[in-house]
Amino acid sequence: MRVLVTTALEQSWPEDEPVVFLGEWCRRFVRRERWQALDAEVMPYHWDDRERFHEDYDRLLLVYEELLVELGQALNEVHGVDRSIRFWRILVGPWLGFFIQMAWDRWRMLELAAIRGDVVGTIVLDGVDRGLVPSDMVDFKRLYVTDEWNHHLCHRILEAQGRIPIRRQGFVVGGADGSPPERVPVPSSVKVELLRIWSRVASRLARRGDVAVVSPYMTWSSEMDLHRRLGQLPFVWSLVEQPTERFDGATRSWSLGGSSEDDFGSFVRAVVPHQIPAAYVEGFGRLAGMADEAGWPPEAPVVFTCNSHYADDVFKAWTAARVEQGAHLVIGQHGGNFGISRRVFTEDHEVAIADRYLSWGWSDPSRPDIRPVGQLMVQPALTSASGADQRLLLVTTTVPRQSYHLFSGMVSSQWLSYLEDQFSFAEALPGDLRERLLVRLYSHDYGWDQEERWRDRLPEVELEPGAAPMRSLMERCHLYVATYNATTFLETFAMDVPTVMFWNPGHWEVRDSASEAFEGLREAGVLHDTPESAARHVGEVWSDVPEWWLGDRVRSARREFDAALNWHGGDVVGAVARELVAAVGEAGPRRLRRRALRWSGSEQRGDH
Repeated sequence: MRVLVTTALEQSWPEDEPVVFLGEWCRRFVRRERWQALDAEVMPYHWDDRERFHEDYDRLLLVYEELLVELGQALNEVHGVDRSIRFWRILVGPWLGFFIQMAWDRWRMLELAAIRGDVVGTIVLDGVDRGLVPSDMVDFKRLYVTDEWNHHLCHRILEAQGRIPIRRQGFVVGGADGSPPERVPVPSSVKVELLRIWSRVASRLARRGDVAVVSPYMTWSSEMDLHRRLGQLPFVWSLVEQPTERFDGATRSWSLGGSSEDDFGSFVRAVVPHQIPAAYVEGFGRLAGMADEAGWPPEAPVVFTCNSHYADDVFKAWTAARVEQGAHLVIGQHGGNFGISRRVFTEDHEVAIADRYLSWGWSDPSRPDIRPVGQLMVQPALTSASGADQRLLLVTTTVPRQSYHLFSGMVSSQWLSYLEDQFSFAEALPGDLRERLLVRLYSHDYGWDQEERWRDRLPEVELEPGAAPMRSLMERCHLYVATYNATTFLETFAMDVPTVMFWNPGHWEVRDSASEAFEGLREAGVLHDTPESAARHVGEVWSDVPEWWLGDRVRSARREFDAALNWHGGDVVGAVARELVAAVGEAGPRRLRRRALRWSGSEQRGDH
């Protein structure tokens, strides 16, 4: 018989009893001497069954839609307002979608632990819940990767399921009054402070009807060019302080109005009012005031962003209010996975809240509001490194140890399989190439102890901790190796950096509409399904990378891929400006309507 351990908090581990770890997230590599000495087993991860993963994704979207309606109605009553479901989707939708998906992951794993039949109990740490109700979305992203937050969520689920006996043990975390830990202010650079000053001054010159351009995921010169084409002063609207609100239990006596046919639905409905960030409850009125203080363009007919619609609650509150008053929300793609992966919650959310969605080149006949404009963040091309300093650059990634939002990629402990692939690639390289290998670690470790694992397995490999700018690394790079389906290889393609890619196709599933473009990359030797195949190919082309990269076979595959998914080059800024003024419609200022009429006859792809 075994005691269940839910997280890496060792105070919740029994001293002298056999244990079963809920998942690999419980076993920190740097603490292996402790857990290797235990009589322990590890639960298999439920989403290793990928068909179940996709079924759960579709089902959880339905749960999300039901709860969004109920939550919107509840918040309307709490605040004495009458906001639409779209308003609440913009403001609280990211948090609700993430939370539901996380809660189901923990719920199902604990359910499977109870089904084992050999779990006699689990230790719950009283006091660990202090300060774990997030202040806002930024705070939520900080909390959900912590063992304390996950331990508390597991505790709530264990109580709701009532199938595993709970042993209580004292634990103290955070402030004694339960207040959230104080945020450590991030020092601002001189450039950022100057931009803040400029925006405060320039906001007084903003005209009614200016397009609000916030975090557009463009180079600085492209962003300035966009403002010029829109005929308005350039403002840096993204530099706005976020709210810091305190949870007040007295304001959380309300509930969601729906009912559920299953225990999980009942649990989520019960816990959402107590876990929703304080910014949407206690701080809701202050959000509107902070948005007014920001000085954003009054009566902006169009709001355009690529990055501020998740964690920037002031921006979301202002944008949701503008949309209620008739403004159009235009969102631009801000990275990889979109239009490519089989499942992407963030893509589904963004397309749902936007009047127009500007993609990097892909389209979807069933969703006409998706408008291809080309890659927004295009850096100047790089020349491949040569001589003694030429490096083989391997860029890696991590994910939180316990799942967050769902997409077609590795989830939670599947990262260990991903890491093993990186080791296999390095070990399969010829000896002289391994000496040239530079591994860039991901900047967020999430408790996976990346560096320690590499030092233990391949101490001779040079590591970069994720601090150096990518461009400076690529300037030393003779060949770039992409190891996951995300932004990096799309940007190296645009910069014409010789690129080899490999990943597990069983994790990084590609949707049917993109599969043909990826198959062309496979046939050209750019994309590989195993690390060993990628390593062999690198060894074959290393002596003359330009000959391979510039050869007809690779160029043809690249052209087909770019035409389908990832345009770059041409007047992308003009394409964005055209979409923004077209979104204005008849209600917009005359100067923007004139621009819309002038551009209405031009074909969108004519710039590419």
